[in-house]
Amino acid sequence: MSVNRINKILLCSKVELKSIGKVEFYASPSNRVVSDFRAFFLPMLKYNNFSVEFSFHPADGKDEKVVLWPRNKDTHTLNLGLYRYSQQLYDRMIFLDRKFSE
Repeated sequence: MSVNRINKILLCSKVELKSIGKVEFYASPSNRVVSDFRAFFLPMLKYNNFSVEFSFHPADGKDEKVVLWPRNKDTHTLNLGLYRYSQQLYDRMIFLDRKFSE
């Protein structure tokens, strides 16, 4: 199976966030992980999760993070320094969404 075909399958699949109500990104404009996430994964997530709020805030390199707000009024912070690729960030968000809904 070609890489383009795998990418098409991933990007066209329907992914619903069942327990996350809000996602806040705190990153610099030059952060490749967040810019790739915005280009490849955010349109799909916004299309399938129109009730989830996504917001972006500028931050310096030391405080770059993603804050997930589950519907149970809790928070979970992801350190962007731990992720090299946007796919890793996407996978972690989906994993935590499933974990929060248990």
